[in-house]
Amino acid sequence: MKNLVKGIIRKAANVALDKTTPLDTNVAEITPYTFRKTEFPRKRINLLVPSVNPEHVFGGISTALKFFEELAAKTGYDRRIILVDSPPTEEARKKYGTDYTFLEPEQDSTDRAQIVPYSNRYGRQIGVSDKDIFMFTGWWTAHCAQEACEEFEKKEGIAPRPFINFIQDFEPGFYPWSTRYLLAEASYKNRYPQIAIFNTGLLRDYFKLNGFRFQHEYAFEPVLNASLKEELYKAGDTLDKKKQILLYGRPGTERNAFNLIVAALKKWVWMQKDIGEWEIYSAGEQHEDVDLGNGKVIHSVGKLTLKGYADILKESYAGISLMASPHPSYPPLEMSVFEVKVITNTFANKDLKDFNDNIISLDNISPNCVSARLMEICDGYTPKVPHRIVNKDYCENADIFSFISEIKELL
Repeated sequence: MKNLVKGIIRKAANVALDKTTPLDTNVAEITPYTFRKTEFPRKRINLLVPSVNPEHVFGGISTALKFFEELAAKTGYDRRIILVDSPPTEEARKKYGTDYTFLEPEQDSTDRAQIVPYSNRYGRQIGVSDKDIFMFTGWWTAHCAQEACEEFEKKEGIAPRPFINFIQDFEPGFYPWSTRYLLAEASYKNRYPQIAIFNTGLLRDYFKLNGFRFQHEYAFEPVLNASLKEELYKAGDTLDKKKQILLYGRPGTERNAFNLIVAALKKWVWMQKDIGEWEIYSAGEQHEDVDLGNGKVIHSVGKLTLKGYADILKESYAGISLMASPHPSYPPLEMSVFEVKVITNTFANKDLKDFNDNIISLDNISPNCVSARLMEICDGYTPKVPHRIVNKDYCENADIFSFISEIKELL
């Protein structure tokens, strides 16, 4: 019997050796950019983004575009958007076509607002002059632009103007310790001068605590979406609340810890005495409904319209929104100003407990701790909740990029 087992193991090992899977050593995100020298009469800001297709323009891309447009308007510089991942759809061309000229990488133009699709870039070069300024908002766009500028300087003797690194999270944390982790981290350490624009002071402080330094650093704070603000300010002195829990549910994004939320809720459904009266909804990403046991289900409502989101915020009594990152993320802030008692987590230097009294910021985010705190919240349910605006800077700040005038002097 022992010899038979040895023979099977030996045979399996030989089969494994014969059918070795080819190594995949490619990092798809960093397909190189190639620059060619061209003449351009004016300073031009080049925004490198994955896409401007409507289905992609939310969150980080939307914020980057807003800053880019405001920077161009206040400096008077020309604009060029370079699309590095997805070609523009007809819908995108229609949306941006009135303000921008769409060009191929090989085409040179003096038009003051351009969009260049560059996802299909093998063997193709983009025209760059000594007046071009590069802005990026993802580590792979930063990496590729930085390397392309190094090659361009070697070939043409033109060093880049200071980069604008629009940093919206600690991106190495999107990966395990790995090639991509190191590449993302390296983009913060490039030898060329960088102007870092941080999405929140909390994120800037995290970078400082971890030893990252940039030639110039600025931070902006989140502001409530204008459509949500309109709905918030229309609300009266009280909000009618249902026995309803709203989750920021994004199973496809690990840093939002959806599985941890589910684990906590599977405990809570057996702890809550009036569990039959509660409903749980998940917003943010469409997914299958999740059976929690004891007759309770997480109902996925997917990505809502802003009006739909405002409506569910108004009527929800409790919420859970987690973020395994130094960035606060927007949902817990949005929930809290709509008088949702929302559980979130601390992370390194991040602690949102002082934002307002509706935020419950947990240092220990184990399922036992989350479920116990959720039960405390639900036991305190009241159908009418007082409503007042306590975060006026967050709700009303119309000039979140007030430092743009300083940046102009650096470019």
